[in-house]
Amino acid sequence: MMKKSTRLFLPVLVSLFISSSAWAQMSVGLKTGVNLSNFSYEEEQSYDDSPGFKTRAGFNFAVLFNYALTPTMSIQVEPGFSQRGAKTSNTIEAVQNNQRYRIEGKGKVVANYIELPILFQYKPQFGKLEGIVSFGPELRYLTTPLKFKSTTKTYVNGELVSEEKDDQSLSGDDGIRKFDIGLVAGVGAAYPIGAVKIFGEARYHFGINNLVGHFDGNESKLYNRGASINVGVLLPVGRK
Repeated sequence: MMKKSTRLFLPVLVSLFISSSAWAQMSVGLKTGVNLSNFSYEEEQSYDDSPGFKTRAGFNFAVLFNYALTPTMSIQVEPGFSQRGAKTSNTIEAVQNNQRYRIEGKGKVVANYIELPILFQYKPQFGKLEGIVSFGPELRYLTTPLKFKSTTKTYVNGELVSEEKDDQSLSGDDGIRKFDIGLVAGVGAAYPIGAVKIFGEARYHFGINNLVGHFDGNESKLYNRGASINVGVLLPVGRK
C-alpha cells in the first residue's frame, strides 16, 4: 500500500517541481516611500503625564529581490532603511493663586532602522494591470541612538512666559531595544512598461516586540506601529 502511494505521489511532486522551475523568475528593483509611523503605548495605570503619541512622517527605501514561484505567487525580500518614531503632545492646565497656567509640550521621537521584510505576495491579473497582496514578517535593527527633540511652552493667563527646547540622544538602558520584529500586510497594483514593472502599494506595519521591555520593573509596553505608502520598479533578470 505504501509503495503504491509513493508511486502515485512522486510523479505529482516531480511535476510540480518541474512546473515551478520552468516558470520561476527572478526580478530586482528599488522602492521608496513615506512612513506614517507611530508608537502604541500601554501601561498598567493611566497617568496625566503619559506621552500622547501621534503619527510622524518619515522616509524609507529598499532594494527588492522578487522570486516568482508561479504567474500569481512570489516571495519578495526587501533589505532597506526606514525612519520611524512618533510625534508627542502633552498639555497641562492648572489654576494657582488666581493665575491660569497652561504648559504645552510638543516634540518628535526619531528611530532609524535597517529593515528586512520577507513577504509572500499574491498577484492576480486584471488585463495588463497586476494586483499585489503582501504579507509576512519584518525584522528591524536600530542603527542610531533614539533621538528626542521637544519644545515646552508655559503660558500664564494666556501669555507666553517661557519657552524651553530639549534635544536628547537615548541609548542603552535609556533608549529602546535595538532589535524589533513585526508583521506587515499590504495591497497595491503594478503596471508593465516594456520589461519594467512600476508599482504602488499601501502597507500596515504591526510591531510585536515590546521596545521598553528591558527596563527593570517597568510595566509599560511600547510598540512600533503605523502605515506606509510606497512606489517602486521591478526588472526581471531571470527567465520564465
